[in-house]
Amino acid sequence: MRKNIVSIQTALQKKQFWIAVIVFGILLKIALLPVVKNEHDFVNFLLPWVNFIKANGYFEAMKYPFYNYTPTYIYLLVLIAKIGINPVIGIKIVSILFEYLMAFFVGKIVQLKYPSRLTMLATLAIVPLIPTVLMNASYWHQCDAVYSAFAIGSIFFLLNKRSLLSIVFLGIAFAFKMQTAMLLPFFFVALLRGEVKWYYFLAVPAVYFLAILPTWFAGRPWADLLGIYLAQADTTHKLTLNFPNFYTWFTTPNLSVDDTLYPILMPVGIFVTVCVTIVCGILLSRKIIRFDLETWVRLAFLSAIVVPFLLPGMHERYMFLGDVLGVLYFLVLRRNIHLPLGIIFVSSYSYIRCSRLNEFMPMEPVFFIYLSVIVLAIIDFKKSLVYAK
Repeated sequence: MRKNIVSIQTALQKKQFWIAVIVFGILLKIALLPVVKNEHDFVNFLLPWVNFIKANGYFEAMKYPFYNYTPTYIYLLVLIAKIGINPVIGIKIVSILFEYLMAFFVGKIVQLKYPSRLTMLATLAIVPLIPTVLMNASYWHQCDAVYSAFAIGSIFFLLNKRSLLSIVFLGIAFAFKMQTAMLLPFFFVALLRGEVKWYYFLAVPAVYFLAILPTWFAGRPWADLLGIYLAQADTTHKLTLNFPNFYTWFTTPNLSVDDTLYPILMPVGIFVTVCVTIVCGILLSRKIIRFDLETWVRLAFLSAIVVPFLLPGMHERYMFLGDVLGVLYFLVLRRNIHLPLGIIFVSSYSYIRCSRLNEFMPMEPVFFIYLSVIVLAIIDFKKSLVYAK
């Protein structure tokens, strides 16, 4: 047994091993390119969008309200349509490229503590093979890696003392997806601790404005462009969709029940999340608390898993950033592997539940696993805090 452990440790220290895993991951993703499993999203949204773009003059089609994403992602679909590649393959390739950009930024953060080439190779091997990352693009042709790449890039630049560039990347992430808000507590603490000047955050709306400007020039009204995220939030009034957060206990198969509770619990959930963010930010802003790389990584992980627990309207894919930051947490700290594994299990369970197994996979037991991870992560964070004498 001991010899086997020594052999595994020896293999993990060789770059050839990690290169082999990277190649395996790429080949697996290539093999999955033609697969269409999430037919609802692809057949009802992505494919019709690409076909509409082709039929209406490519970029000229941007003036029509045929999509409910921000224009930033639709620009990528315009490129796919213009190239003429099979939409199934093209959409997946774009997301997979961003998976590796995301893994690169995770690796850059890890290298702040372990500055070696092996560190980067290990990260490029592990992150794209996280179950939810693999399923998200290669299996479901989703695009969560796109905003996550810029979100994690923003964390890297903040930790690297390049705060303006950090907020620009945060703005790019937000221009792709509203789920970037999962990092709100992290950046609020950074603001209060003086890591970021308050006016740098003006870059977030500025980047969004620049991102929608070409679409406005194409002819789509400002009201439509500025209200896309509000329209997205109003698409469904389900308190939670296959996601085991607090609102699991208020969700029933009867949509009318959710229609009744949603208008009440949605503002309450937002208010509670904002209050928790403000209180925690104020407590952690005290100069007596010393922040180092490990503290920031712990906080980023907590931010990405606590916010979706508190907010209603969460979907199964909204833990994507938490999964990746969980891996970052372990790669930097080299301990408490049960925390990222627990979050990845919860997230993967939610993904699998989006299938015919839905009625056989109750959400309530997984809620307690999710809650346990949050509690243990908070305890770990609190114990790790170093106070100045």
